[in-house]
Amino acid sequence: MKLKIFKSYEFLLFLLLIAFAGMIGLFNPAFFSIGTLFDVIRIQTIYILMAFGLLPVLILGGVDISFVAIAAVSTFPIHMWLIGLGYEGGIWLYYILCTAVGILVGLLIGFLLDTFKIRIFDLSLGMNTLLYGFTLFFVGSLTNFDMPAGMVGWNQRWLFTVQSVVGISGLHISFISIFIVGFLLHYFLRYTTLGRGVFAVGSDKSVAIRTGFNLRKVYMTVFPIMGALSAIAGLTYSVLEANFRPYLFLGKNMQVLAACVLGGAAVTGGRGSVLGTFLGTILIGLVNQALVYLGFETQWFDFVVGTIFIIYATFQTATTRSKR
Repeated sequence: MKLKIFKSYEFLLFLLLIAFAGMIGLFNPAFFSIGTLFDVIRIQTIYILMAFGLLPVLILGGVDISFVAIAAVSTFPIHMWLIGLGYEGGIWLYYILCTAVGILVGLLIGFLLDTFKIRIFDLSLGMNTLLYGFTLFFVGSLTNFDMPAGMVGWNQRWLFTVQSVVGISGLHISFISIFIVGFLLHYFLRYTTLGRGVFAVGSDKSVAIRTGFNLRKVYMTVFPIMGALSAIAGLTYSVLEANFRPYLFLGKNMQVLAACVLGGAAVTGGRGSVLGTFLGTILIGLVNQALVYLGFETQWFDFVVGTIFIIYATFQTATTRSKR
């Protein structure tokens, strides 16, 4: 059992993270610190949540890019509505309403996929444009900085704080959601019949259907999960930044997709893990932070991540062919 863990992709990815941090630390010792780790985790918490939501879709054998638009349409309209009503309460009503909207959009996507047999990527292209367009046209196109009194200061609620080169670095309480969501998602995918059905459909849809898995039930579960986690990520980000944007996460879908794939998920379906997705997202965050510590312009981030993604995709393809 122990030998199997040491040979797993997740363990190799963990070693890569340690080696990468150590290498950057040789050039700038400040990088190899708890403060840097806290900064990376705080920034990546949002992307980890979205990556967790995208993971079941990838395992299912599809690529969806509309989750960023779901985050926007789940948060900005709800915020503008509650502000218009004069709401001054806490964050939990926001979470309930935003998550409900995300689930409803996910159910709509699942229904359309099952009813009209549309390819996941094709539908996601249309939904991505439609949802952003709806938010901008019907709700508003300007960032809103109004915050209910009950939510002021929430972005400064820390689990731990440490001294770092930038002052005080902290691990925000929102990180707790990673453990809760990660555990529930792992349990769903690995230990429930429906979760195993997601892997079965991703491996071979026709065989999964003949085996008895209900494709509609799978769709109507996977996409609401994506919608709910996108909404939670969108709201968490908006409150941490103390503003709500109608174009939230625009263009960030490829970063999340790259994190999932680097974490071991296959865009062809049938493979992926919660732990690998978490480590892949942290790796993306470390790359971003490393560029800052090494003095590179932030514009290099997309170039570096894209290069890493291409190298990994090439390696993955070559490995698969050699096994065959």
